Amino acid sequence: MKAMVMAAGLGTRLRPLTDYLPKPMVPIANRPVLHHLLNLLARHDIREVGINLHSFPELIRRYFGDGAALGMSIHWSEETELLGTAGGTKRLEDFWGGETILVTSGDGLHDIDVTALLGHHRRTGALATLTVKPVDDPSAYGAVIVDRETRIRGFQEKPRRDEARSDLANCGVYVIEPELLERIPAGTFSDFGQDVWPALVSAGEPIYAYTTMAYWNDVGGLDELRNSIRDAVLGRVRIAVAGEEVASGVWAEGGCSIAADAVLEGPAVIGRNVVIEARAVIRGPAAIGADCTVGRSAAIRSAALLPGTSVPAEGIAIAGIFGDASKLADSILRYPVA
Repeated sequence: MKAMVMAAGLGTRLRPLTDYLPKPMVPIANRPVLHHLLNLLARHDIREVGINLHSFPELIRRYFGDGAALGMSIHWSEETELLGTAGGTKRLEDFWGGETILVTSGDGLHDIDVTALLGHHRRTGALATLTVKPVDDPSAYGAVIVDRETRIRGFQEKPRRDEARSDLANCGVYVIEPELLERIPAGTFSDFGQDVWPALVSAGEPIYAYTTMAYWNDVGGLDELRNSIRDAVLGRVRIAVAGEEVASGVWAEGGCSIAADAVLEGPAVIGRNVVIEARAVIRGPAAIGADCTVGRSAAIRSAALLPGTSVPAEGIAIAGIFGDASKLADSILRYPVA
């Protein structure tokens, strides 16, 4: 199976961060969210990936290269005009070579078992399978209505809580058969969620749902980003955390300078070449980006520092995301994927 990764979104709800770098490159636990996703695909032995680009395309290309550092091969597809999830997948029709395709967002954090998803897809003989997850309040999501055999019978877009006919949210992670691409018009905008799935269900096509209880969070806004960083540091999502454990629950990458009397209380992740000065206090959950400086007697608690951030002596960063967004791109590209 090959994978189509959607990385062309504008990420307007993440501004001002996305004024400086594309949404899939926003760091979570000191790695771009797209980095975590590609690691997940590699763990499930998906090695050939198509990725569409639109915003800051060269930044993403420079960081990931051809994918060899992650043990995979990346086929880039730059869209001068956005084609949507279905249109972007259709554009790479020759690349798929008649294989089953996993389609996933490149700007969401999840650890969905895509091997189990594929197994369910094949057992049902579906034309397409949508990953869904039970949620407390479907009004913030696209709700998917299924029958007892997991066949999809309908959709509700952000229904009011008292009108929802399902608590299953569409996770934006799909498996499709290559013949489905024949139903998608070429060279025009087309979205799976808005255009393709409703039409196929109305036509009685075999579209099924795979229910997951795995971690899944669409990193669409600043609140979701903050929550994703916290969850990653707390270990609520299965991702690879780089570095060595320098204190209980505190992982630091190479090149760091940490004063002997600094206080480090995990969970925390510390990026490359970070300086933590005397009597500074870091209490987790915390993520300290590469090239940061935490000044003398500064206090960090339940916070994320963007790469290149300097917290002055006796400064504080508590319960939020802090930093100079203008330094983001340079700091991220200084340490390409490995």
